[in-house]
Amino acid sequence: MNARRMGASIGLVVLCVLLGVVLSGCISGRSDVSYGPKGPAVGAETLRQIKVGCTSKEWVLGTLGTPSSETATPEGTEILKYVYTKKVDSNLDAFLFLDFDDKREERTTYYFEVTNGTVTKFWKE
Repeated sequence: MNARRMGASIGLVVLCVLLGVVLSGCISGRSDVSYGPKGPAVGAETLRQIKVGCTSKEWVLGTLGTPSSETATPEGTEILKYVYTKKVDSNLDAFLFLDFDDKREERTTYYFEVTNGTVTKFWKE
């Protein structure tokens, strides 16, 4: 009986070792992040520097660069639109038969209303 228990214990240890070897390295993952032509979205610290009625259009252009689009309104204001995109492609492979793939695109859009060369309103969409 003692030999039988010892054989079962050794068999269990061997099974656990083999299972550990088989399962190790069978899980892999990656995540790729890419940005659109304007790069990462403008941070909150930069946006806090913009003061309605004080910040000039030139400061916005100098800090944020060329807008994605610029539109003149019938009221005589300009709307500067900045579009930022972030693409995330994540993949997780587990063992031989499980594959999780997640592709998503995040879009951040900022609008700046400019009257007579000064920012009069701005918002995030």
